[in-house]
Amino acid sequence: MTLTQFLAVVRRRRWWIATLTALGVGGALVLSLLQTPLFRAEASLFVSVSGSASASDLSQGSAFSAARVASYAELATSPRVLEAAAEAADVDATLDELRAAVQAVPSGDTVILTVAATQPDPERAAALADAVARELTKVIGGIERTDTDGTALVQVSVYQDAIVPSGPVSPRIPVNLAIGLLAGLGLGIGVALLRDTADRKVRSVDTIRSVTTSSVLAEIPFDDEAAAKPLVDAGNVYSGRAEAFRQLRTHLTFTNLDGGTQTVVVTSAVPGEGKSSTAVNLALMLAQNDQRVLLVDADMRRPATSVYLDIESRVGLSTVLTHQVELEDAVQTVGAHGLHVLAAGRVPPNPAELLGSRQMEMLLETVQQQYDAVVIDAPPVLPVTDPAVLAAHATGVLFVTSVDGRALQGDVARALETLESVGARVLGIVANRVRRSRRPSDYYGYAPSAPISESPRRARREQAKGGVR
Repeated sequence: MTLTQFLAVVRRRRWWIATLTALGVGGALVLSLLQTPLFRAEASLFVSVSGSASASDLSQGSAFSAARVASYAELATSPRVLEAAAEAADVDATLDELRAAVQAVPSGDTVILTVAATQPDPERAAALADAVARELTKVIGGIERTDTDGTALVQVSVYQDAIVPSGPVSPRIPVNLAIGLLAGLGLGIGVALLRDTADRKVRSVDTIRSVTTSSVLAEIPFDDEAAAKPLVDAGNVYSGRAEAFRQLRTHLTFTNLDGGTQTVVVTSAVPGEGKSSTAVNLALMLAQNDQRVLLVDADMRRPATSVYLDIESRVGLSTVLTHQVELEDAVQTVGAHGLHVLAAGRVPPNPAELLGSRQMEMLLETVQQQYDAVVIDAPPVLPVTDPAVLAAHATGVLFVTSVDGRALQGDVARALETLESVGARVLGIVANRVRRSRRPSDYYGYAPSAPISESPRRARREQAKGGVR
């Protein structure tokens, strides 16, 4: 996984990461508040060896004392010392609890032994540390052998009494919160990566490329206003969506290898992926390029073209195929560029039979002779067989896939396999609702301020009118 892919997963699963991180911090705070505060007090002992004051004796005695300190640390937690110290300090605890509360640690290579005691009460912690230190000196004095004069070879004395601690050593709330933050963040990222790996929904253009070998002809960016204004018109002609549809129009011309009229079936795997709005906007863009374009609404189950274009819907494809209306009478003209539209007509009980009939085949042959491009808005592939029937009579299929998780990867793969099984030519994929951090025009600092000609032929005509040679 690349860094870009990782960041994309983090962005998509940011709520999971934020929630688990917050739970980690909250859990650490709750546990910290529920823990009993513990206070730690320390007393220090000094170990020395009796002997002459010569340099050799002092050196040997210092080495002997340092070697003894480690053994005395073990004696500090012996039952004999702990039980006597607990009684003296008035601490009610079992032997195991005392061993957990008392520590004796040599200070490096020195002859100093530090005895630490931890208790919920600061005064009892200091009292227990002092009691252990005193009892340890008694035990050591009783077990160490003496010289011929009866003087102990090793002398242990308390040189620093325990000081009552002013604050607890546990719980350490800032440390616990930091640990909870890191644990929650790590768990959140792990869950995000796991869910993303198990997630089979189409959520990126890279996912589309991983399930098909067809080219992605266009990436239609996500637009908050698309639901209210789904069509590209004069008000948003320079928007990112408009530019994406212009790119789709350009790329589509390169798929017309045989020339002549290009009949394109626009479909998707499942409903709601934006195939109808894509078909309408593509037809509008083709019409703006001075082409004779016919938009056919072949989704006779859930027609949407008439809603987008605000045209009559009761007369259209179904009434033409059933010989109720002539084709010329059913075609409507919309827009300043003269886009011709054949609405779906009344919803028939047998749309698949009508679309697969000889009458439909003849209708397509007729319109292919009259128009430069025919765009057919077809139903989704998986719910019905209508797109497969239409694809058999078309130049190719334009497959629309939304990257907001509406379709599964398996849905896209099965839909494309269905189209290929009937011999349909998939011209390419249109990735819809692609989220981008910034538009290409912003990146290059391009901000158009005047209309740009949509057609080279129109530009040449304008130049001829102005006398430009």
